[in-house]
Amino acid sequence: MFLRSYFAAGLCTVLSLASGFASGAEATPQHEDDNPSAVSEAQKQHAKELYQKGVAAYRAGQFSDAIDKLLDADRVMPNAAFSYNIALAYQAMGDERSALRWLRGYLRQSTKKDEKAAEKVRLLEAELQAKGLQQVTVLSKPGGATLRIDGSVLGLTPFTTEIVPGSHYVTLTLDGYKTVQKSLELRPERSVDVDITLEPVETVASTDVSTQPALSASPTLAPVPAPNQAPPPPTSDSGQPSRSVRPLTWASVGTGTALLGASVVFEFMRASAEKKARGASQSDYPSDYDTMKSRQTVARVLAITGGVVLTAGIILLTVDLTHTGPIKSASIKGCGTGSLCTSLEGSF
Repeated sequence: MFLRSYFAAGLCTVLSLASGFASGAEATPQHEDDNPSAVSEAQKQHAKELYQKGVAAYRAGQFSDAIDKLLDADRVMPNAAFSYNIALAYQAMGDERSALRWLRGYLRQSTKKDEKAAEKVRLLEAELQAKGLQQVTVLSKPGGATLRIDGSVLGLTPFTTEIVPGSHYVTLTLDGYKTVQKSLELRPERSVDVDITLEPVETVASTDVSTQPALSASPTLAPVPAPNQAPPPPTSDSGQPSRSVRPLTWASVGTGTALLGASVVFEFMRASAEKKARGASQSDYPSDYDTMKSRQTVARVLAITGGVVLTAGIILLTVDLTHTGPIKSASIKGCGTGSLCTSLEGSF
């Protein structure tokens, strides 16, 4: 009964959203840092409607629906009051861990001290401690960084989880930013926030071309010395050397092109898996992340192999169309990231 009355009292506060946040019902704490001028009237009205639907679902005992509506309202117009009421709905469902997460989020957002909410947090932390766990929230600026704790991928920041108290290490990675690793000492009786600011990767300044050593003009493929007497090249009726493209050349060009095309397909699949991972729940994220990494590896292998084979085909095509004498043997080798190398050798 206490939770129901406490939750419903928040409706008085949200009814004032259309005209900005005013001081109102004490039952639902407010977030004074919110900037009403940054939110349109249509957004305020939409948030109010979603909140009212959440209240109706809560009163009907449909706590899951209530949480969905309140989360939608919070996405339209983030507010500490929504965080608090989401916590109450989770607690009514018996989900103490989620209740603790949103109560801590409310205290993090609010500029006012709320001893009642802080006491609720302490009680929920004590319940986690009795289970041998404690809650930790990792935040980053900017958000969306991939989080690893003790080397295991968990999700994207901001991220909240429960782990065994003690010493741990947190790693954050984000494209365009330096990887950060930070130690964490989690106490058994108290949850903790880890707030990390990521530093952009410094752009390496280009060096004056005049200071660079001259590139060697030696060809990539050096023909093996010919015997003392090589047979004359075939000639056409006009007396000019005959030039034709061999099947091996066409096979190299075709195979290289096909491999590069396949790498593009897998890159699109990787991008799709990455997008899916970013929108996945905490439980589904590790699996989606592994799928993304697997497709990324296949795309890179196909791209490197296809590039090497296509390069060899282009060289062979050039030789076929311009060279008038035989080339005994040649080799080409390409390497990519992760010590992955591909080589092609043959006699021509």
